[in-house]
Amino acid sequence: MSHPIQHVAVIGAGTMGAAIVALLANAGLPVTLLDAVPTSLTPEEAQQGLTLTSPQVRNRLVQAGFERMRQAKPPALANEAAAGLITLGNTEDDFDRLAAADWIIEVIIEKLEAKRALLARLEAVRKPGSFVSSNTSGLPIASLAEGRSDDFKRHFLGTHFFNPPQILKLLEIIPTSATDPAVVETITRFAENVLGRGIVHCKDTPNFIGNRLFSPGNSFAIHYAFEHGYSIAEVDALTGPLLGRPKTATFRLQDLVGIDIAVHVAHNLYDLIPHDPHREVLRSPHIERVANELMARGWLGNKTKQGFYKQGQDAEGQRIFLVLNPATFEYEVAQTPRFEAVEAAGKIPDLGQRLTALFDPRWQADRGAQLAWAVVSFDLAYAAACAQEIAYDFKSLDDAMRLGFAYEAGPFELWDRLGVAVTAAKMEASGLAVAPWVKTMLAAGCPTFYRRENGQATGFYDWDLQKYRDLP
Repeated sequence: MSHPIQHVAVIGAGTMGAAIVALLANAGLPVTLLDAVPTSLTPEEAQQGLTLTSPQVRNRLVQAGFERMRQAKPPALANEAAAGLITLGNTEDDFDRLAAADWIIEVIIEKLEAKRALLARLEAVRKPGSFVSSNTSGLPIASLAEGRSDDFKRHFLGTHFFNPPQILKLLEIIPTSATDPAVVETITRFAENVLGRGIVHCKDTPNFIGNRLFSPGNSFAIHYAFEHGYSIAEVDALTGPLLGRPKTATFRLQDLVGIDIAVHVAHNLYDLIPHDPHREVLRSPHIERVANELMARGWLGNKTKQGFYKQGQDAEGQRIFLVLNPATFEYEVAQTPRFEAVEAAGKIPDLGQRLTALFDPRWQADRGAQLAWAVVSFDLAYAAACAQEIAYDFKSLDDAMRLGFAYEAGPFELWDRLGVAVTAAKMEASGLAVAPWVKTMLAAGCPTFYRRENGQATGFYDWDLQKYRDLP
């Protein structure tokens, strides 16, 4: 491109916007951070005699976002030098500062019309050749750019960061049909080499790759658990490190995200994928019953100090963890679940060998093995079913789940470890459909998704060529 990225601007000082700013500043880049101007005074501001024209009022939102970033634990900013690279302002008094930016990232509210209005304003001030991207987690990128000039569209794309970026390295890049390939290449190389991101290129489809896979998969785990009478503690014991996933597992993650937010995300995705035969799990009546009651009670997770879990005290005043009984909505002392299959297989260090042992036919009557198989098999089947719709290759789905959700292995990496043909047969016996392209791969004499030499992946199956090609 005509100039390198030396100055970046971010619009939106909320949790994600501030995290992106910290990432940029930690990389040594000057960053301009803007947020909206408040429309009313706080009681404290009124008591101090301030007005809506006072600079500290007009910059209140951006200053608050900056302070939250500085006080974050673990620290978002590497040092004070990084903090010194950040310039604050608001979107009314300081909008013209955006003309100095080589890359402008919008991170405002997830509403299509609000983002479109902002992009229209950006077109009037951005300098020629500068890049503009949206950090939307699922709005159609092409729709955001409707009404903009051809030049703007050539320099516009989606860039979906994951939070916290210090831990989750995934950056989903979503070009439109109008995006200049050279722009995609420049942002990709910059994000890899300067920001340390792991890049996944996505098609412009609802929720892109990571959230498109995760939301139905997580909903299925909850649906299955409630339908079959598993406790909250049992599910989290079975869907965390045992499956090569984080300790937050299923319900602890719901509390972390916020139960109301999780419901909103699921409902929103449901509306966006009417063609998806698996979407009904996103509005499972088993989930709706529990989630609606929790939201009615204001038990939204960590932010309200209780959700599926809460802290309590025993008779001696010692801190204990309590877990929700979803049948009674009473909290009970958390007990460590015991499953014979997990006791036998759970200590095997290798993920593939561990799950192969767990899914052995001798454990088919074990409730722990049953839930684990149901969750894993659904995730594999769903990933294969939507892979060609959302990605240019299946490897992108593996990268997204490892880099964006801290999974030890993505769906196709895990499927390889379990044995593709034998697992596909077991899935079909369980009533799950196996995607046609997977069957074509096996029929073409390609027994695994990845070609390996001496234990290392050297190639992967190309569903267009119907043969292996070398890894880049």
